[in-house]
Amino acid sequence: MITDFAALVVAPTVVVPGIQSIRSGQTVNSGFDFDAGNWTFDPSGTGASGAYRSAGGNLGGFLEMTLPSAGAHGYWWQAFHVDGSVPFTGAVHLDLEIAGGLNSGRLIVAVDSANSPPDPNVAIGFVRFTGPTSWTAMPRFLADGRLADPGLYYLKIAFFADSATGPVSVGLDNVRLAWTTDAAVVVYVPAPAPIVILFTQDQTLFIAYFAFIAAVILLVAGYHLVRERREVWTAFRAPLEAIGTRLKSRSAWIALGQVWMAATFFQVVFFYLVLAAGISPSSPVQPTLQTGWYWLYALANAGVYEEFAFRLLLIGLPMAIGSVALRVLEVNRHGVAGGPGAAGRYIAGAWRYLVGGAVRRDSSKETLVASWAFLIASSAIFGLAHAPGWGWWKVLPAMVAGLGFGYLFLRHGIGAAILAHFVNDYAAALSYEGFGGEAFILLLNLLVLGLAIAGAGFFAWYAIVAWRHFRALIERFRPPMRAVAMPGASAPYLAAIPQPVAAPPDPGQPPPPGQMWSAPPSTVGPAVAVRNASRIPREYTPSYVPPPYGYPPVRFQCPYCAWVEAKYDAGRFTCTRCGRTA
Repeated sequence: MITDFAALVVAPTVVVPGIQSIRSGQTVNSGFDFDAGNWTFDPSGTGASGAYRSAGGNLGGFLEMTLPSAGAHGYWWQAFHVDGSVPFTGAVHLDLEIAGGLNSGRLIVAVDSANSPPDPNVAIGFVRFTGPTSWTAMPRFLADGRLADPGLYYLKIAFFADSATGPVSVGLDNVRLAWTTDAAVVVYVPAPAPIVILFTQDQTLFIAYFAFIAAVILLVAGYHLVRERREVWTAFRAPLEAIGTRLKSRSAWIALGQVWMAATFFQVVFFYLVLAAGISPSSPVQPTLQTGWYWLYALANAGVYEEFAFRLLLIGLPMAIGSVALRVLEVNRHGVAGGPGAAGRYIAGAWRYLVGGAVRRDSSKETLVASWAFLIASSAIFGLAHAPGWGWWKVLPAMVAGLGFGYLFLRHGIGAAILAHFVNDYAAALSYEGFGGEAFILLLNLLVLGLAIAGAGFFAWYAIVAWRHFRALIERFRPPMRAVAMPGASAPYLAAIPQPVAAPPDPGQPPPPGQMWSAPPSTVGPAVAVRNASRIPREYTPSYVPPPYGYPPVRFQCPYCAWVEAKYDAGRFTCTRCGRTA
């Protein structure tokens, strides 16, 4: 955890220069409106020929490739330069037309740093044709893997006439390769597929955004550290055998450490199970000293933005909206005591669900049902969101991690979820900055493995507790069982009976005769009703309908007469039946 924050503190010295070097560009003369400038044809020694046509393209001019017979092939190529911060992303777009006696042919699209014939084995695009075709837009061909470093590259568009009954004419138009540094500020909404709202590479905005996410992480860390310093200190001072003190600590720091170890245990076990099944797990995180700045930004951004997107928007927002709606209905039906503005304050209290940390074990059963439902749904979406970049093997481990982050959100708030996600993603971040070399990475891997083994106990404990909570929630929805009447006299519910007070003696009368002994004075005070939170007075008829969702789990019960309604004023409750103040 210390290495995570050390890497975050150092990160601006690496990330900011990377942002300032963001570049983009594309090949030139893609529409061929005037000539074939910047494009060169190579017949590959097969008798093929290339020419520029000023009309008949899609639209305007186009490049033509003529293949005289079966087995002929050739390619058009253009050189272009890439510079700026790595990593790069690029894509090729083109339109194609085929005329003549083609029976079978292949379109090859290649990008590499050598001015040589395109190699089909490393091509970025391969499309097979079985006959002539009119102008058709080809699918987008991604060139990310071929643009490894800044430098000079070549775009090559080749066609092979494998089988033909006569000459084949191939037309090319709107041929363009666009490239850019693969980093941007992206704002999206998971619905459940991501809907992109904003995509920008503006450097000023980019730097400001990175400063914002770094500040959020540091601020929530400081907030929980100061707020929970006593709980953390108590948990660390507890002896090793007092594991319950740590497990039941209310500190978000202690909880996120336990959740992280439990989730890491599952991910490590699942990773080795995937390997044992003969599947090679893929990972998009392949940092180098050149690309380290990007991963330092991307992983810090994931810790903050993904928690806003998957926890706050998919858990907190629907719970807050649901609570607001039900509180409005309750206010309209029954009103709220407390004077002017009480209704507004009561309704506004529902928004505490938006930022999390408002769900407890004793929350209303409707609140717990909503929490379970949104937690599982958001975690499933979170897991599926990792499939495009990581592969399907990552869905289940990411979903389990999402359950842990979601639990922290519900129990401790959005800040705890951000910290857990950040600690998970930034574990090896110092190595991205060139610190420690292979020895540091080896030591870090051994440390993570040791913590994962220790996390087996936390994983089992969380699984057992979750199952018990789930069963208890089901029990709360079952109808209450009627108590069986027992024979014999039973004490009345209200045990408070006014005690008779002895009249003072008449001073004119003689004193009573003496006795051999006198009864000791009674030290028993007036009887007081015993509070019983699980029993309601038989004659009590509620004057309000408890809301089904979002109501605070607090109930008044008079310590004198056991009544359950009171007036609140100046920090004290006054029973509405006996009039006593508690």
